[in-house]
Amino acid sequence: MRTLKLIFGIGCFVAAILPAGLALLVFSNLGGLGNITDFCFASILAVLAIGLVWAGWFLIAQRNSPITRKARILILLCFSSIGIFVVVALPNFIKARSTSAMNACINNLRQIDAAANEFALERSKTNGEAINYPDDLTPYIKLTKEGKIPPCPQGGVYSIKKVGEPPTCSLGTTVTPAHVLP
Repeated sequence: MRTLKLIFGIGCFVAAILPAGLALLVFSNLGGLGNITDFCFASILAVLAIGLVWAGWFLIAQRNSPITRKARILILLCFSSIGIFVVVALPNFIKARSTSAMNACINNLRQIDAAANEFALERSKTNGEAINYPDDLTPYIKLTKEGKIPPCPQGGVYSIKKVGEPPTCSLGTTVTPAHVLP
């Protein structure tokens, strides 16, 4: 019986290599946190790998443990439920973070658009005339502590070229959710 547990324990360690490797591969190729499906898949693989390593350790190191079979099953169910909770909850937190960054970017774009409209009204500019961004708009917008127009929270660069055109973020539709004015 002890030899069988040792063999199954080592088999669990070896079996954990595949899902762990796949999880690392998917995590390294995500590129951003926009693709929630890939993230969930990689998280499930990681939890599977952790479960297999734990089961292997349990079979090898705890062969003579006084813990009953029922207690072992309860411990396994407890760790499994925590792992499932993390896999389900984590993408929601990531999505909330990217949504708040998108909202902040859109609010900055609205402020830039309002500043461009004020600039055009005060200087009697008509649609299509050039705007020297950001120098022309700094008196019409609330600046940061450094005296600059608020930046995109995800590192995008704002631009506006002409009166009447909406300002744009360099990230635009390259991120999910998109950083564009509705």
